[in-house]
Amino acid sequence: MAACSANSTAPSATNSGAAVSATSSAPSETSDNCTKTQLADAAAGATRALGKNNIYTIDSLQCADGWAVTSGVLSSTQNPSMGAPTSFVFRRDGDVWVGQDKATVCGTNPTTTTAPADATIPAALFLSGCAAG
Repeated sequence: MAACSANSTAPSATNSGAAVSATSSAPSETSDNCTKTQLADAAAGATRALGKNNIYTIDSLQCADGWAVTSGVLSSTQNPSMGAPTSFVFRRDGDVWVGQDKATVCGTNPTTTTAPADATIPAALFLSGCAAG
């Protein structure tokens, strides 16, 4: 399955102090239920795991073979205008998107521009999920 890019207008999702905003105006593709709306709760969980006062804005989404990479800006409720580019990697388990540990799924040499042999993330998502942020 080729990587897809899904951009959709979606409401912000707030989950126990961690807010996720997934906004864009382009039409969405729903391959594998891989949309910003579908990933909002999973991204809120990943954001919350980094700190209860974090805010994450999903700017882009790439999907392939039941995997997804969100890219966006991570900031805090104390200083929402200051943030850092961040990406999260998810794998679909049934109807649920589950956050993945980059140290595990990106393989032994995630600083390269091609996926190492022991990477489990699809090669189409390697650069966006492992080489950046």
